[in-house]
Parts: sequence; C-alpha cells; structure tokens
Amino acid sequence: MKLKDKTAIITGAASGIGRAAALRIAQEGAVVVAVDVDEKGLAETALLAKEQGSHVITMRCDVADENNVTDVISEMITEHGQIDILVNIAGVQVTKLLADTTYAEYNKMMEINMGGTFLFCREVLPYMRKAKCGAIVNLASELAFVGYPELASYTATKGAMVSFTRSVALEAIRDGVRVNCVCPGATDTPIFWEGETSEQKRIEMLEQVKREKPIGRLVTPEEVAAGIVFMASDDASAIVGTNLVIDGGFTAV
Repeated sequence: MKLKDKTAIITGAASGIGRAAALRIAQEGAVVVAVDVDEKGLAETALLAKEQGSHVITMRCDVADENNVTDVISEMITEHGQIDILVNIAGVQVTKLLADTTYAEYNKMMEINMGGTFLFCREVLPYMRKAKCGAIVNLASELAFVGYPELASYTATKGAMVSFTRSVALEAIRDGVRVNCVCPGATDTPIFWEGETSEQKRIEMLEQVKREKPIGRLVTPEEVAAGIVFMASDDASAIVGTNLVIDGGFTAV
C-alpha cells in the first residue's frame, strides 16, 4: 500500500472526486479524515469505505469558515498527532454568463474554491514543516489553462489555485513538504451535471463532451483519484509545484 501509516485530510469528500479520493487513499492504508458540509454525503462515503474493507473518519466542516477549519486541524492533531497528506477538493461551480453572475455567486466560488484551499494549507503547513515531511494536493482544473464560456469566475478560482500552489510549493519544499496540483477535465460528478435530470439534456451534454474531448468521454472520479494518490505518495518525491492534468487531451488541442 502506497500510503500505509499516513494520516490524510480530504476536503469535499461527500461526493464526486472527493469521495473517490477518500476511498482510494483509505484503501492505500492511510488514516483518512473526510470533511464536507454535506453530512449525509459524508455518511455515504464512510459506508462505502466500510463495504470496501477500509475506514474513513468523517467531520463536518465549512471550508470557507476559518474557525471550522482550525477546529478540524486541532482535533486531528489531538487524535492522530500528525498530518501527512492534505487534499483540497471542496469546490462549487456557477455556470452563467459573466453579465448574469451576481457578486454573491462570485464571492461564494472564491471563498470556497480558493479560500478553503488557502485556509487548510495555512493551518496544516506548520505541522508538516515541524515534521519535515508532507504532501499537499490541490484540485484545480483543466480550465485553469483555457477559457470557457459561462465559467469566467469559476476558471478564475482555478487559475488562482495553480498560481497559489506554485508559490506555496517554493515556500514549503525546503522543509520537506511538497505542494502540487491535480487538474481534472470534465468529470462524471454532481458538479458536471449540476442537478440536470432531463435525459435528453444529459445526452446532449455527453455529445458535447464527445465533440470537445479527444478521449471522447467524461473522466471518471476514480481516474482523478489515482492521480491524487500518485502525487501524495513517495512515488512523486521529486515533483514540486507542478500540475498533473487529467483531461483526456482537452488542453493538448
């Protein structure tokens, strides 16, 4: 197992990529603390882990709430004594033309996508530095590198995350802490579907994916989770401040 005896925090673990990462990291032998605001989704993640023969600890946390974040880190240190891996996945997406996007919607994306990553990195890094080891994986997006209609504010949060990761990586590496990004393409998650229930609309969305993506399909959460495990493991020991793009070739075009 690649992560045996490690301790890991995964944000946004109630569904999608966060859930897949929590399950995969637990299967790789780590003690996993899965956090999210969605307690029902967290319970489902924990149940799936149990069914797969592993274990996931769940904690409710609003990643944009500074007190929530510090409480989670404090409790984890008290209970487990260390934090070896941090995976920042929690995020939201509002798909609208810029002219139709409210300032509140912009702030929500910034506070959760970028703000949550900032808070968790800031609070975890001192413990990793003291231990002289650790790996942080931030989840950005293929849209950090290309523009896309109706996603101006969302792409801004992901572009910021890439720049943030590079700079933090340079601050942290001298203390043995690696910080990197995983950048998924369109992935089969609730965020991609955005609550769409019309079968015809879902078919149209998949047809668009086939046209746009060289791989001709959605990326799976499990494929992204595999990349996260790699970046968090010692197999990536010399990878610092970089971006692992898992997008089926979209940004290669």
